[in-house]
Amino acid sequence: MKNAIHYILILDQSGSMSDLKKEVILSFNEQVDMILKLKKEEPESNIKLTLCAFNDSVDFKFIDQNVDLIKKLTDADYQPDCCTALYDAIGASFVKITELSEPGDQVFFAIFTDGLENASKHYRAEDIKFKLNQAEKNGWDVKFFCRYEDKLIYQSRLNLSEKYLVGITLDKVGLEVMDDEIRYSLSEMVHKQKKQKQ
Repeated sequence: MKNAIHYILILDQSGSMSDLKKEVILSFNEQVDMILKLKKEEPESNIKLTLCAFNDSVDFKFIDQNVDLIKKLTDADYQPDCCTALYDAIGASFVKITELSEPGDQVFFAIFTDGLENASKHYRAEDIKFKLNQAEKNGWDVKFFCRYEDKLIYQSRLNLSEKYLVGITLDKVGLEVMDDEIRYSLSEMVHKQKKQKQ
């Protein structure tokens, strides 16, 4: 069995995301196209995709799915409302991927929120701080995308290092910056996977 690249997108679906709904759907669908292109360039690459959307609850749209089988998001699939259970989404996603990943697999978490945590019931900041620390020890890659004005808050609450945090504007341009960062990280992982096979 060849080693996998697990890409997990943790995506804010709280009410304040309503104004960005169209851009978010477009962003995700372009990511799917980008991953399919990567796979076409490197047919041996084994990329699995997990999409975890969250508002005041956590909704796994799909888990560890082969990218060839991913259906693109539609208006009906992404319905922003309610509050922001960010920590529950991160915690639940880490548990899932810890169970699914094998030694030698690469793991990449992209976390996107447009505001601050306000609704988690199962995980606190301390729990997430521990999980992010564990991710670093495992050699997993994490990118945390948020508004510029929230960067220092999350850096403090979750003890995030600067290399994890990416401040973006909440518009089409900001989501394009996020997509570029994700494209770069996944490309690096595919190239690393290729080298390991040689």
